[in-house]
Amino acid sequence: MHEHDTVQKHLIGVVRYGMGKEIQLYSDELVATGQEQDVELRVPLDALQRLTLMPGDPTPSKLVLMADLDDDSTIILADGMTNAKGFREMLPRLTELCPDMELDPPDMGEQLRQALNNKRAWSLTCYGCCIMLVLFVVVAYMLVVYIGTHH
Repeated sequence: MHEHDTVQKHLIGVVRYGMGKEIQLYSDELVATGQEQDVELRVPLDALQRLTLMPGDPTPSKLVLMADLDDDSTIILADGMTNAKGFREMLPRLTELCPDMELDPPDMGEQLRQALNNKRAWSLTCYGCCIMLVLFVVVAYMLVVYIGTHH
């Protein structure tokens, strides 16, 4: 916002990701900050026609959010977004403010939920394997010590 703006806009939601990067949702616009230093990308909500969310190119967990505007241009709102949970929480409010906006994929909220569940399941699997490996090494060590003391 400019210093000469007298009307303070109401912030509806914020998705923070990365160092100083965030997507802010206001009642009339979507603001992406942190792409470049001291640069804000402001998109009026009535200009949004489609939001596209896709996996990032060497790291699929870092999402890319693109917006198709009514002037047939496409802009990148977020590159390397890692806060899928925060964006998933903002998505219903955004679609409520822009009911005519298309989502690509159409079930974006559901796909984000599945991605978060997969991430959680993978983390639990990794932690479980590490704990089992440590327990196996401890049991093997105890077995070697027990056999060594009796011979």
